[in-house]
Formats: sequence, C-alpha cells, structure tokens
Amino acid sequence: MCLSYKCTMFELVCTAFKSTKSVFDVFKDLFKGYEYGPVYTFWIFNRPHVMVTDVDIAREAFRKNDFAGRPDSYFGSQLSNDRFQDVLFTDYGHTWEALRRVAHSAAQKYSTNDKLVYLAVDCVDQTLKEMLNREGTDRAFNPQNYIYLMFLNIMSASAFGQRYNIEDKEFKQIKYALKDFGKEAGSRFLLWEFSPLLRFLDKKLAQKQRKIITELVEMIRSKFRPHYDDYNESIERDFCDALISAKNDALRDGKESAPHLTDDNLSMTVFDMFFAGTDTSQQTFQWILLLMTYYPEMQQKLRQGIESQIGDRMPTHEDRNRCHYVMAFIAETLRLRNVVPSGIPHKAVVTSTIGNYMIPENTAVMVYQGSILTNKKFVDEHGQFITTRLPAYIPFGLGRRGCLGEKLAIADLFLVLVRFLQSTQDYELVLDSNGGIDPDPNVTDSYSPHEYNIGLDY
Repeated sequence: MCLSYKCTMFELVCTAFKSTKSVFDVFKDLFKGYEYGPVYTFWIFNRPHVMVTDVDIAREAFRKNDFAGRPDSYFGSQLSNDRFQDVLFTDYGHTWEALRRVAHSAAQKYSTNDKLVYLAVDCVDQTLKEMLNREGTDRAFNPQNYIYLMFLNIMSASAFGQRYNIEDKEFKQIKYALKDFGKEAGSRFLLWEFSPLLRFLDKKLAQKQRKIITELVEMIRSKFRPHYDDYNESIERDFCDALISAKNDALRDGKESAPHLTDDNLSMTVFDMFFAGTDTSQQTFQWILLLMTYYPEMQQKLRQGIESQIGDRMPTHEDRNRCHYVMAFIAETLRLRNVVPSGIPHKAVVTSTIGNYMIPENTAVMVYQGSILTNKKFVDEHGQFITTRLPAYIPFGLGRRGCLGEKLAIADLFLVLVRFLQSTQDYELVLDSNGGIDPDPNVTDSYSPHEYNIGLDY
C-alpha cells in the first residue's frame, strides 16, 4: 500500500478544540510537514483510509468502477440495510446502479424545468416576507433558520409538493434530525462512526439519534406512498411522480433494473434529497450571504450585474449565460468554502491501483477536495464566466460516486441568489459586526460558518 500516517479521529477532534480551527483545517495541517506525496494512508482507529490529494490521479482512479463502492458505515446502515437501500450509502451493485440512474434522471430533468424557477422564486419571496415580518429592519438577527427553511421548501415542494413555515412542527423535526442534533451531540457524534465503545458509553444519545432518523425515514416513506392514489402518467407533478414513472417504464420494458426499484428504495431516494441536497445547498448559501456582507463591494457588483441583465423580472435558467459575475461568485464560494471538503469515502470493490500504489479490496478511498480546490479563476479578462470546467474544480466530487444533484444544486443556488438580491434591492445586507468568515471549529461533520447576525439596512 501507500505511505501512511497513523492518527486517531480523537486526536483530530482534540487538536481542533485546542485551536480555533475546524477539524477539516486541522486534518489538512497535519500533513503539511509530511513528505508522503499525493497518495497516502490515514488511519482512523484501526481502519485505513487512502487519501488522494492530486486531481489527475484522482480522476484516473475514479473513472474506474474499481472505486465506486461505499464502505460499511454505522450511519450509512441506518439508510441502507436489508429493508431498504438508498443512493448515497448503498454499496456498488445492481441496486445502486438502478437507483442512481432514476434519481440522476429526475434531478437532471428538474434542474432545467421552469417549475423550479417559479418554485424557487416563490419560496424566496415567502421566506423574505416571513423574515421581515418577524425580524423587521431595526435589529440584527440570525438568518440560519430562514435559509434552511427556504431550501427545505424548495426540496420538499419539488419532492412531494409540500411547504412549511418556520413554526411548523414537521419543519422543526426535519431540521433537528438532519442538522441540529449533530450540534447537540457535539464532536462525539462523529466518533460513533468508528467506535462501538463510544456508542455504548453514549448509549442514550446514540439511541436517540437512531430513533429520530427512523422517524424521519418513515415520514418520508409515508409521503411517497399516497402518490400512487392519484398518480397520472401524463402529469408529472413532482420528484415522487418522476420516480414512479421511471419504475413503471422499467417494469413495462422488462428492464433488469425493475426488481431493484421497490417503493421502499424509491422513497429512500427521496430521503437523499433532504439528507444531501437541502443541507449542502443551504450551507453554501450561508457562505454566499456571509461573503456578500463581509465584502460589500462584491454585494454591490452582484446587484449591478443582476440589474443590468435581468432587472425586476423573474430570473430564468437562461440568465445563467448572462450573469457572469453571479455564476463566478457561486463557483468561488463552492471552491473557497466547500462544505464537505473530504467528500464521502469510496471503497475499492476489487484490488486495484491508484497511481503507483496497490489498493487492497474493501479499502476506503477519499479525495481531499479541500486541498485540490485552491487558487482557481472563474472569469476571463473580459469578465466572462469560464464555462469550461477547470480540471481541479471538483466541489461535487469525482467519478461515478460524484453528486448526482450537482446541476440541480447550481440551478437552485443561482435562482435563490438572484431572487434574494432582487427582493432586497431597497436594502443593504450587513453584518452586525466584523466577526470574520472562518469555519466553525465546533462543527465536525461539515465546513460550517460560525453563528452570525445580519441586518437589512435602508
């Protein structure tokens, strides 16, 4: 295997709490002084993880199905098991291929659908209205709940045609299960993945975590089933209908994928939209909002670009080809504050090679996006957005396990950002203090911003 450095996740977390850095920053710093090259082995307790920090090597390796697997996972087993399987955590095989194919098709379709435009615009308008009614313009407030609500409503309306308000019991349940519980449990939450002993010591808290995820899974499944009652193959209302259509097509055509497209599995594909899509998109928008307020000259340039190209009318998908600075700003945010810089581990499904190294079967393999996404340029000398993807621009991962909702996420971020700035054109978005834009060192599962307050100034 490759050269290795042995360290426990406990060391990482302890080092992070002794400093003001996030776990991901500490993780990156650990290897600055080590001459291990672009491929090395990092041990978490007794589990080896091969880390790749060179984009060319990563692209070559992840082009192959050899590394399209997913390692066994404590948290993953709660979403992919003998009862049902999802796209995110299911290991490489026929079920995963079938589910990814239909999920990718539905996500691609929605990313260019005009329904998404109207939905995103309406969700932004409703959220801003509630924000202004509840918070006013005379004091600073924490916008995180509103941002989460905004993106959750886009996802939930796209998935099964339902929206929430900020006091809605179901909204609070979803947010608590997918976001707030991790903060409540703290750094030990991450350690449960690797240590049965810690899960035993934290037995009550670990049982609580499993309970809230089980309840959320059942809630999503209960929303998928009724779609059959009034399903009409000529009218595709939402993401659930798209999945049912894909299932019916597979059955009608006798495709090999048909047996894998069970209702339980398809409902877990909807769950993935919430688990992955909502959280990463809302967190990226938080960074966008922070960067705009921290650099007011950029906020002004964004507003000017939108005014000159779109004005007051509703944005469209085609506007992405005209709003060059907006697209570059989104791309730079995804580069600078990639919310999951280590990605989700892949697994070698067979003994294979990465670069000059032999990687044994069942070994976890990761691409450290945080070290690859550096010093990129997204506009040319004429101020035009560079649409040709730069080789090292991989905020959504690589290979067959790359994020299937990438195009949908970009479409959402563009539409939300444009409408958010249009709807606040009479205000200036300001931070209540110059508190900095560093990641929160107390959040261990993603690259999260610190708690912050903003204001809407005339």
